[in-house]
This record gives sequence, structure tokens and C-alpha cells, in this order.
Amino acid sequence: MAKEVITRTARSQPDKSQDHHNDRENDNKQHESFHPRHITLETFHNLLSHYPSTVERVHLNKLRLKLQSKAGKGPKRKAGTKVSIAPTTKTELDPSEEKRIIEEREKFLQLDRWRYEVLPKIIAERASEGGQKESAPEGAHLLKEELIDIMEWKTKHGVSRPMLMGMVKSNQVATITKSTSTAFAALPDADPVIAPNDAFPKASLDALTAPIRGVGPATASLILSIATVFGDAKKQVPFYSDDVYLWLCLTDFPEGIHCKEQKPSKHKKPNGELIVKYNMNEYRDLWNASQELRARLNNGAGERSVSFIDIERAAYVLRNIAVSDYYANQEPEAGLNIVKDIDSVNNQLPKESKIDSGELGTRRSKRIKQEAT
Repeated sequence: MAKEVITRTARSQPDKSQDHHNDRENDNKQHESFHPRHITLETFHNLLSHYPSTVERVHLNKLRLKLQSKAGKGPKRKAGTKVSIAPTTKTELDPSEEKRIIEEREKFLQLDRWRYEVLPKIIAERASEGGQKESAPEGAHLLKEELIDIMEWKTKHGVSRPMLMGMVKSNQVATITKSTSTAFAALPDADPVIAPNDAFPKASLDALTAPIRGVGPATASLILSIATVFGDAKKQVPFYSDDVYLWLCLTDFPEGIHCKEQKPSKHKKPNGELIVKYNMNEYRDLWNASQELRARLNNGAGERSVSFIDIERAAYVLRNIAVSDYYANQEPEAGLNIVKDIDSVNNQLPKESKIDSGELGTRRSKRIKQEAT
């Protein structure tokens, strides 16, 4: 069955009535609050609705900066060769580079959908199957290639940390399978509102961080977050993302439409990495803050309840609001078209980046693909 794929289409020129509507909407946005204790459900959903376009814009910027940086360095020179001390900066990319960027963007967006939609379903299916398959461990678990793909998503979605990927790849297959199975089985059943201390997944986090190299509290929380998307809502685990911690724990977020002019954050290094320790105490703070925000927003939310995935995505938009279209004079989804026919999408993409309708569910890491060749 073909999966829904989001593609960008040309925006039509808005009419005058639409302009007035957007002006009123922007006036409201200028006076809204993003503070975790004051943000309204409407503002939260406005942020959330901009995630698809924001993640695409942010990743495109990263790809362009990476190519421009490589081009600016120029070819390696031989010893004794004189070079100009003037820095070289390439501001424009040639067609082949632009094509490469489009292909890399599609690969990442596919990986993003795999992390949020496909892998949680795979884990849930393993949990329901139990020990029916003799070759598989009982209950939910992760495969090594899946953990590698999770780390790839984490480093591309946030700040790149190549050393962590190398450490994750060095783990034995059995270690990852057994540790994740133990961690998922140890998730507590306690209600986080009634018994927050009992609901905190300390045993599950320890089951991941102790035996698996390259997995600390942040990555462990990501694994547990993916594994708890489906099922009992009270067992859902928030991911210790930089975006969520910056927003909920450090209360560091942009304010107003002039966010591009604000001073750099004192909580971040020049490369964007947070000045934190990524330890269990910090994660407990994020856990408590996430539980508090979710409970408040869901008080009167109706059928459309807020999840930790929603909080994670809204925090991502908030941190990257300067490059998003949040304050643009247009509806957030005006340039998005939901296409259910996978063939029509493939016809619009370069041959090298066409999407296989079954690829999301059977995605393998680059390491596995290379070994198979």
C-alpha cells in the first residue's frame, strides 16, 4: 500500500481577503507567549503544524552550508606551494550540487518519517507477536542496523556527533538486541501524574546505557520514546532532545516576530550544541517538565491529545523559528500537498532519489547495504 508522501507545490497568489486574514493572524502571533507555563493549545498546534516545512528548511540549509564549506576550502595544495591568504567563499552552487542537495534532502525526510512513523509500528508489532518466531527474541527489541539508523537520524536532525556513530557501530548484535528487549520489558506501569517517581523509567534507561557503547541518557530516552509511541499513553517516554531541554528546562526560546535579531543564547556553543552534561538528573528535569506541559495542554484538549512526539516537534520549530515560515503571511500548510499516489511523486524526483513504496518499512543502514555489495 502506497504511503502518503509530502511534496512541495507552488503557492498561488493570495487574494485580498486572505491578506487581511493573515495580517490578523500575524498580529495574534506577535502577542502570543511561548513560555511553557503560558503557551496556549492553539499556539502549540500552530508551532506543530510548521514542523514539516521547518525540518525541510533546516536540513536544506545544513546541506548547502556543508557544500559551500567544502568548496571554500579548495583542493589540497602540495608542500611549498604558495596560496592566497584571502578566504574563498562559494555563494552559489552548480546544478549538479543542487541536484545532490535535493537527493540528500529526500533521503533525510524519508529517514525522518521512518523514525516517527515506521519504526514505532515495527516495535509495536514485535511486542504483540511476542515469542511466536523462534529466531527472534521474545517481545519488542531493536536490531543493530535500526540503532545505527536511529543514531544517523539523531546526528542529522540535531548537532552532528560523528564519534557517537562509531561507538554505536562497535557494539555486538546480541548486545543491542538483548539490552533493548530488557529495557522495553522494564518500562514501568505507574501513572506519571499519580506516582511520578515510580513512573520514571530508570531501570529501562540503565538497561540501555550500561551495556551499549555510545548510548547515554539522551539516546536511551530517544530509543524508549520510539518504542512507546503506541500503546498506553502513560508509558510514553519523552526524548531528551536539545530543543525540548532548551525550551522547557532552560526556558530559552525566541520571543516575537523579530526573533532573527535576538542575541545568541548563553546556553549554546557556537556550533549550536547545548552547554549541558546530558546526565540522568538533567533528563529527570526534562521528564518532569514534559509531563507537566502535556498534562496542562491535554486539560480540555478533547480527542486530539498532545503527545511527547508533538512536544518534541513543536520545540524543534520553536528553536528554528527564524528559518521557519511561522511568521510568514501565509497558511502553514498552503504549500504542502498530500499525495497518496507514490508513482506521481516518483515521476517528479530525479531517478537516483525515487522512493520505493516499501522502502520505509524495510530501510537498512548504509553499513548493511555496503556489506551486501
